[in-house]
Amino acid sequence: MHNVAMFTIHFSNKFQALRDHLLEATASPSASTFSPTEIIVPSAAIQRKIELSMAEQFGICANVRFSYLGQWVWQQLGKIWPVPSVSPFAPETLAWRILKILDNRTFVLAHSRLRSWMASADPVMRYELAMEIASLVDQVITYRPNLIEAWSSNKHICIPGGTRTSGQDQQWQAELWRRILHETGSDRHLSAMAKKLESLDDKAIAPLRQNGITHIFCPPTIAPLTINMLNRFSQWMDLRLYVLNPCREYWFDIVDRKRLSYLASAGKADHHETGNQLLASWGKQTQAMIDLLFDNTALTCQEEHSFTSNAEGGKTSLLAQVQDAILDLQDLPPSGITVDQNDRSIEVHVCHSLTRELEVLQDQLLALFAGENPPLPDEVLVVTPNLKDAAPLIDAVFGTASPARSIPYTITGLGNTQSNPVALALLDLLSLAASRFTASAVFKLLQQPLVSQRFQLNEAQLMDIHRWITESGIRWGMDGAHRREMQLPDDARYTFRDGLHRLFLGYALPAACTMPFASRLPAGDIEGTDAIILGRFQQFVSQLDILRQTLHRERNASEWRSCLLDLLETFTAPHGNQLDEAHEVQTRIRELCENIQQGAGDYPISRDVILRALREALDDPARGGVPTGTVTFTSMSSLRNLPYRIICAIGINDRAFPTTQAASEFDLIAHAPKRGDRQRRHDERNIFLDLLLAAQDRFYLSYTGRSIRDNSEMPPSVLISDFLDYLTPAIGEAARKRLVLEHPLQAFSTRYYQQGIDTRMNSSNETFLQALLLRQATHAQYRNTAPLNETASALDDDSDDEGNENEAGAANAFVSPFFTAPLPAPEATWRMITLDQLLQFFSNPSRYLLRQRMGIRFSEAQDELADEEPFLPDYDERRALSNRLLPLFLKGLPFDHIRQAALSGTEYPPGIVGEALLEKELRAMEMFASQIQEANAAPCLSPQTCTLSFTINEETWELTHRFNDLRPTGLLRYRFDDVRARDYLEGWITHLFLNAAELHETSSPIARETLWHSRDGKYVLHPVPDAYAQLHALISLYRQGLCEPLHFYPRSSWEYISSHHNPYKAEARWRGGRSEMSGEARDPNYRQALRAMTNPLDDAFKHCAQTVFGTMLDALSDERMG
Repeated sequence: MHNVAMFTIHFSNKFQALRDHLLEATASPSASTFSPTEIIVPSAAIQRKIELSMAEQFGICANVRFSYLGQWVWQQLGKIWPVPSVSPFAPETLAWRILKILDNRTFVLAHSRLRSWMASADPVMRYELAMEIASLVDQVITYRPNLIEAWSSNKHICIPGGTRTSGQDQQWQAELWRRILHETGSDRHLSAMAKKLESLDDKAIAPLRQNGITHIFCPPTIAPLTINMLNRFSQWMDLRLYVLNPCREYWFDIVDRKRLSYLASAGKADHHETGNQLLASWGKQTQAMIDLLFDNTALTCQEEHSFTSNAEGGKTSLLAQVQDAILDLQDLPPSGITVDQNDRSIEVHVCHSLTRELEVLQDQLLALFAGENPPLPDEVLVVTPNLKDAAPLIDAVFGTASPARSIPYTITGLGNTQSNPVALALLDLLSLAASRFTASAVFKLLQQPLVSQRFQLNEAQLMDIHRWITESGIRWGMDGAHRREMQLPDDARYTFRDGLHRLFLGYALPAACTMPFASRLPAGDIEGTDAIILGRFQQFVSQLDILRQTLHRERNASEWRSCLLDLLETFTAPHGNQLDEAHEVQTRIRELCENIQQGAGDYPISRDVILRALREALDDPARGGVPTGTVTFTSMSSLRNLPYRIICAIGINDRAFPTTQAASEFDLIAHAPKRGDRQRRHDERNIFLDLLLAAQDRFYLSYTGRSIRDNSEMPPSVLISDFLDYLTPAIGEAARKRLVLEHPLQAFSTRYYQQGIDTRMNSSNETFLQALLLRQATHAQYRNTAPLNETASALDDDSDDEGNENEAGAANAFVSPFFTAPLPAPEATWRMITLDQLLQFFSNPSRYLLRQRMGIRFSEAQDELADEEPFLPDYDERRALSNRLLPLFLKGLPFDHIRQAALSGTEYPPGIVGEALLEKELRAMEMFASQIQEANAAPCLSPQTCTLSFTINEETWELTHRFNDLRPTGLLRYRFDDVRARDYLEGWITHLFLNAAELHETSSPIARETLWHSRDGKYVLHPVPDAYAQLHALISLYRQGLCEPLHFYPRSSWEYISSHHNPYKAEARWRGGRSEMSGEARDPNYRQALRAMTNPLDDAFKHCAQTVFGTMLDALSDERMG
């Protein structure tokens, strides 16, 4: 038997009390075993919380149907009238109908306001306008039913407070509304059906009597129209509304102080009061909703109240007193609160960046978990206004922590484009289809695991493909035709088709082929099973080309659905958990296309519009985040009203929250707002109030309050300022200052480890502590003083009076020497070396030590793929060309053949400028080759192998070299490039060996000279009488360099010697001058081996430079050196 229908409203200031009422109400079985319990929730977070609570209370959560209020109301109306499953007036459907209407030239030209907006709008801009209009129409239906009624009757309503253009805006919106009604052929919109509810007879509403009890739990706001409909429904079904009310007093006439001052000046303040300032300023949204419930004279309801103060539970913290003051509609008593030194219930942390805010938060949470009565991780909530930007920083700080500092955490409420790899791959595909198909973008897509799995490519194979793209000269574009479509010359060079041709030639032709085939030079040196990898890469590129050619045309909803689903099938291969993510993306695609179909029928949609719409559909935040079993990071509103012991709001910066987004200029509701309207500024302030009230033990705030550049002060959100201003009269200025903690720029600041400072600032990072202690001990050793034992004084060296680290101190905070003592002497096998090994050593002694002796090899950073074809050749391209063509010149091939070989490559750009530069380069190379050929006129002698023995520290060392190109005139060396320090180094050490070796001479003596040709000239090294002694010194340095870093850096050393021992020029070469990237100091091998070295250009450096290069100038003839 059906219970007597009624409307019951439960009020409480505690979420737990409302939850307990709900659990009690749902404990008894429903009227029918097959009828689920209806619970209406505002968010996925509250749904999850209720599910977990019911499972904990009853052992299982079953036979419960959750829905959202708007969705549930539409379902009830569907029981009375035939309506589609989704309202045709829902914004996500209505937007497509409006987009179709906006494409009607007659309609647009009839309205000057629309005509001016649409004049320069592209398809995406028109779609954005349609979405905005659809949202406004939905708001008008819900909050201004009188406007809808007037428009439907071809009437207009005067809007108070409207602007000069409000009349024009209402005119085109009214006409648009009538067109929507005409196209839908229905008045089945919410405001019309709400009016019809008034006159329904018992027969019509019979289906509603079959409902059991419906529970509406914790809505943050309810529109006046919906309240009226709920009241009507309550005459035929049981409705129970659970409302969070922060105040047990009647507070619906209170206003904030600014509003009260305005009313007083207007003589209207007699019936208003401020009550509690925070409630009056921040609680306007909740105030309006509850006031509408009480003010609705047609509403017949039963009220139940359950209010509990913190004082009743024995809580006396500052946070508890603030919450109780709100509950009792009172302000805090002036000078009436003494904040205990251990009261940390409210804190504001000031940092230099969001990253620092997260680092500070990590330290604070670790201290909480290590303290008395620690919270569980799932009792901590962290919210931030911009979760999308914060998410990677959260992972960088919390996701990389050491095991000792690890905190379990979850980021919830992110859009699918950030958290769903299938969605990311699909959006990247669609974006790529509208692009130039640059090499980097194509490879980035191929690197995505879902895509590489689909084409059966592993990480090593992807690196091969990366190298092939570079070597084949691929920059952008599919082919010449693609470039022609973009209004550019249809030259196919640097496109994917041209690059693939070169790679296939590299497989088909012999290795190191230097001559062109079909006007193309082979690339890649592909052989064996690498051909399979190349085939898969070619298949991927071919599918992209098909995508490019097919996606450019417009499609209707059905065609887009098939196309998008086919794209997922063609380019992705999800497995495991990715199957669920793929299913979610497929569902969103189908929902989007169904909305388009319902709203616009077969209206054609462009690629750019579908991309924008799909991105928004995938990132739809309607469901929001959910509570997790860990520390939860989410947006400001996702977990609204859920209680947590610790609530932390980070990134609460000026203008970040509340946001400053202005209403649309044609928003008629914003011109004349009414009580109960959704207003962003009220909504966001109420969210902040809800967070304050939901915090049980601690309300933690942080913001970026100092510039990371110059440490200048930056203001917080107005909400933080207002909150501190509210507290100050009650707690005093000194206590207010104590609530605010300013943190230093760096996480390794000495301030975190000093004794006698605020213990709330202490850090538990042992790694930083040990590094700082080591630094202090090292500095003490340099000063010949013993390090202090106590941390308090030991860490005070590098802080200024304000506690900010000096630049040098901060830079060296973690620097400890990599070598604290030399390695043991090398074994006997190391004492037999070749000249090539000696040359390799002196080219970079630190690299040689790390690689050969210690097995440490730094992986070379992979060069980024170039996306632009060269307009001028760079150094690497010129070097590649000379390496390829100089041997052809030396072989005596005809110039025209070599020119064709040059044009077949990708080193030089096409066009007049590129061809002119190439011709100049070829002529220079031809002249250089003729000089080499002339110097090589004398025939080479028979190869000779020579070995020199040296005694160093009573050890015998042997140096061996085989001369294969020795001539009676001596040695000839060359490199088609301007002479560099490495050319002098290689030539000099080889020349010393030539002069020290006992060569087998036949009929004529061998000149002990070395001739080195460079592009910009040549140098000659004359005989050196004491060559053996100098080699002995070099072998001694070699032995030393096998045990510890040798202070020899070829470029800096040559600069020092060639500039007549000028230390400033040596330092400029070491540091790189204005371009630090060019300095030798940037080499990772030097940086590692010389770590903590304060002056690498010390006396040891001067000694090494003199030992290696010192006597070279006496034997050197070089016109370039003056």
